[in-house]
Parts: sequence; C-alpha cells; structure tokens
Amino acid sequence: MRNEHPTTNKELRTKNVLEYRIMKRGFLNIEGDDWEDIRASRSSLKVTASRSFCPSGGTQVLTSGENLYVGQYSMQWPESISLRRETGFSSTEIQREDSAGFSLLLLLLIILVPTAIQAQNIEADLSGYVKELGSFSLSNDLKTLRYDNILHHRIESEFDFGDHIEFQVDVRTRLFNGWTVNNTPGYGDFLENDPGYFDLSHTWIDSDHTVMNSAIDRLQFSYLNGPWEVHAGRQRINWGKTMVWNPNDLFNAYAYLDFDYEERPGTDALYASYSWSYASSVEAGYRIGESLDESVIAGMLRGSLGEYDVQLIAGNYLDQLALGLGWSGYLKTAGFKGEASYFHSRDNFFDESGHIAATVGGDYMFPNAVYASAEFLYNGGWNRSPNPLGQLTRPPSASDLFIAETGYFVNAAYQLNPLTGITGGVMGSFDRKMLIIIPQFTRSLTENIDLLILAQLLKGSVFTELTETPNVFYLRVKWSY
Repeated sequence: MRNEHPTTNKELRTKNVLEYRIMKRGFLNIEGDDWEDIRASRSSLKVTASRSFCPSGGTQVLTSGENLYVGQYSMQWPESISLRRETGFSSTEIQREDSAGFSLLLLLLIILVPTAIQAQNIEADLSGYVKELGSFSLSNDLKTLRYDNILHHRIESEFDFGDHIEFQVDVRTRLFNGWTVNNTPGYGDFLENDPGYFDLSHTWIDSDHTVMNSAIDRLQFSYLNGPWEVHAGRQRINWGKTMVWNPNDLFNAYAYLDFDYEERPGTDALYASYSWSYASSVEAGYRIGESLDESVIAGMLRGSLGEYDVQLIAGNYLDQLALGLGWSGYLKTAGFKGEASYFHSRDNFFDESGHIAATVGGDYMFPNAVYASAEFLYNGGWNRSPNPLGQLTRPPSASDLFIAETGYFVNAAYQLNPLTGITGGVMGSFDRKMLIIIPQFTRSLTENIDLLILAQLLKGSVFTELTETPNVFYLRVKWSY
C-alpha cells in the first residue's frame, strides 16, 4: 500500500491530468572566483535574460557586472539572491563525494532486492514509464525561440514482506539537453543538490550540452496492521484538501504548475496513523531536520461533521507554530472544500503577530459533461520576492503559497471522446497584474502510450518585467509499463 493518498500513481495514468506545474528551480548568485572558474568552463555563455522552457529543473542565466545569476527567470536589474540561503546550494559547497552514498545505495538496491525476492519468495510489484518532453519558449513578438528536451524514465517498485511489512523505492532518471543546459553553468551540480535530509540525488553526466541526473523520491518501509499504519523514509504525507494551494499541507507543499511531476516530491519523515472508521483517524508526522527550525512536527485529527469530512491540525512548522482546519463535502450537487492555517513565530511569540493562509474551492459536473472547478486564495504570509517567478515554480512554503496576497484559479475540462480530452485553466491575482493561461490537449494513442500538448502563457507586468520569453509550449509522449 503506497502512502500516496488520496490518488495513487496507477490511477493518475488513467485519468485526465488537470494539474499544470513547472518543476522547482533555484535562483543562484555566483560571485568572484567562482564566476571566473565557471566562465572559463562555458565559453558559449549568453548574457541575455530569457525565460527557460524546461519544466523539470530548467534555469536561466544572466550576467550583471562580475555577478552571474542563474534561475528559472532572470531579471534585467537583479537583486543578488544566493542559493546558500534559498536551498543551501553553492558552486563551491557541493561535495561530489557525498553522491557516492547515492551510487552505493542504488547499486545495493539493484543487486540485493532481486536476490532477496528470489530467496524469500517476496511478492513484488514493478512498474514505471518513459517520457519524452520537448518545449518551445517564445517571446511575445515571436522573434526569440528556444528549445529544451527532457528524456525521463521512472521505475516504481513495491515489495510485500508477509502480511504487514512493505518496502517502496521509486527512482526517476532524467536526461536534459537544449538551451537551458547549454547556458547554465553548474546545472548538474544544481540538480544533484537534494533538498531532503538525506542525499538521494546523483548527477551521472555533466557536460556542456548534456546532463543526466537520478533521484530517489520514494524510499520507505511501511508497517500495516488493521487500523495502524507506520511509514519511515522518503514518502509523501498529503494533508491537503484543495487542488491548487494547500495551507494544510505542512509536509509536502508543491508547485501546481509543475505538470510533469505527477507523483509530487517526497520528504524524509516518520509518519503514523490510527483509523477507527473510513473517515476518522488520528495522524502524526515528523519531517527530519538538523534543528527544530528545519523540522516539521505535526498531528492531525480527522473526522466527519454532518455531510463533511473535517480535519484539525496543530504542530511546529519550521520556526513557526501552526494551527489548521480543512474540510471537504458537497453543497447540493457541487463539491465544496477548503483549508485554513494560522502561523505564528515560535521564538518571538509575544513580539510578532501571526498570519493566516486560507483557500476555498468548488467543482461541478454540468449535464453536458463539462467539468468546472474554481479556487480562491488568501495568502496572509506573502513576502514580496525580487524573483517571483522562481517562487511560483518551486515547492512553496505552506505559510507563503503564492507570489501575491490573493490568488484565483478557474478551470474547465471536457472529454471529447473516451480517448481525447481538452482542458483550459486561468490563474491570476486580485492584487497583482498577472495572468497565466493554461490550455491543454490529451490523447490516449494506445493502451499505454499517451500524448500531451500543453501551453503556459504568462501575461501581465509581473512577468513582462522579468522575462523575455513568457510563452511556453510543451509536447510530451509517455509510455507506461
């Protein structure tokens, strides 16, 4: 049993993908001697800022004086931002020898797991997919065109050791080439920087034109016994109720626009739950960190109130205390759900005021089979960033979920026939001039081959002031096995 509630990976293969996300990226500032070393290694480095169209780790490059800025979006007059603060990454701090642990772990899994299966007659479930994703990034005047490509393989495995013990390990390997790799020095090192507590990412190839990286994003042991579940390792703990923004999701907040990562990131954690009915349970989790300020320790009580499923959350969220409430149910025939969380500084409890992040949404299936949904956000913890586009496309903080104080998302989907679907979504804000238009076309070519055509069109001064190529078009073919 995978800890992927409420939707499993296999179910994701058979339903329309209604989520559009761009994978998290960093924004780094390299100065002084580091810049000289990198400049010497990349003679073809360009200095014109341009939006990257690479949805899985894509970055941008911009030089300003002696500084080199790397990020998914660069700025004409950028303020220095260091990944030493944002993600702990530095061109001189990456320790390649740390990745030896990943290589050894992967080698042991490849050698020992099949041997153990044969020796112990362990029940195993192996699956996965291969995806080919190409993307074009265009300027508004159509004069600038850039191309990126990602070849992505994912293998998912689950092993049953008797009636109560399960082990899960999933590995994603991606081969990058195109404009982003050609113009991003240190790109392989950036991908190798694992955001989790344990280093489970390794870059196998790191050249001027090609980067190949593998990452283990699920690695967990599970104990399942009646109403009890205990999970230890890299896993996904999903406490969210709504679709786009999740202030209740203290462990695994994700970037909605990262459409190419259906499984969503995992976290290194311990998790336990006890259920006394289908909709009632008590759950607790601990996301491992080097200190309390880097850890998440929280509990949730879930139950029913009339026709609604409700949940109450309390715990420590990094350097803040958090209280949360979530619900899902129906208003007549329309779905109605929402989440709200209150965050308050732990160390300065009496000196600083807290803030609320809240979202409410609904969905409805019309008689003509058009499925519509809408969601609204109040982001009380919004902290204006000089790089809002990078913030938009990285997994956000649960206390600061968007690049504005308010947000909205409206979406409609229609199944033209059992094999073909179309979707259109619009994301924006009431207090900032921004709009993201997201049309999508899906087609099932065979039983296990799917086609996706998708665009992300960024409009408004928030984007035009920061990027030269705000229009991105994707073509993806996915083969599942």
